[in-house]
Amino acid sequence: MPDSTTSLRAENLSKRYGQAAYIIKDFNHTFAPGTATGLNGPNGSGKTTLLRLLTTAAYPTTGRIMWGDTDIHQQPHRFLSHTGFAFDSSELPQFANTDELLEVILRSRGIWDDAESPERINRLLNLLSLDERRQSLIGTYSSGMMQKTLLAAALITEPPLILLDEPFRALDVGTRQVLTDYLNDRKKNFGDTIVISSHLPEIIKKLCDEVIQFPLSTAEGVKAAP
Repeated sequence: MPDSTTSLRAENLSKRYGQAAYIIKDFNHTFAPGTATGLNGPNGSGKTTLLRLLTTAAYPTTGRIMWGDTDIHQQPHRFLSHTGFAFDSSELPQFANTDELLEVILRSRGIWDDAESPERINRLLNLLSLDERRQSLIGTYSSGMMQKTLLAAALITEPPLILLDEPFRALDVGTRQVLTDYLNDRKKNFGDTIVISSHLPEIIKKLCDEVIQFPLSTAEGVKAAP
């Protein structure tokens, strides 16, 4: 089974919707373990489309995405059980609290432990400064708290592959720094693979090893982070 030493590879990947122009065309790239890749470009240029393909939320028009010997769209459950991703906070359950949400995620992955898991939840919520409202219904949260909850849901399993779409939106400066430090620690000390879209150049500089510039038709837009 793939693990934190396994690369995620896009092979001749193309995507378009219906007969519209291709958003991504013949894209080849390897996302290596222990690295963070930034996706940069204007809204509507294809960043979220690539992330949706990488999380199996969208299906390639042509080409494939491999994680080790696993075609992620042929075996999505096998792949997603080792992945953490955060997109839109509106997808969060409104009538659960954060503790309940994170417990469900850990139990669904088969990694709940009565002794260790509550402490794991405590550490992550303290890190994200969400501890004071953890027992309140998620539907009562502010936009910043919703974003923190979305991130907690993505990170609670400590997955080897982390895919994040504008994760710093609605976060205060302090939490942005904490999250950046956390992700840097995960890639450097645990070998996690991180793919992240962000409009914040200072975050890209601090976190990412390379940047893919959108709109993109081929891998020519890939460059080292500044």
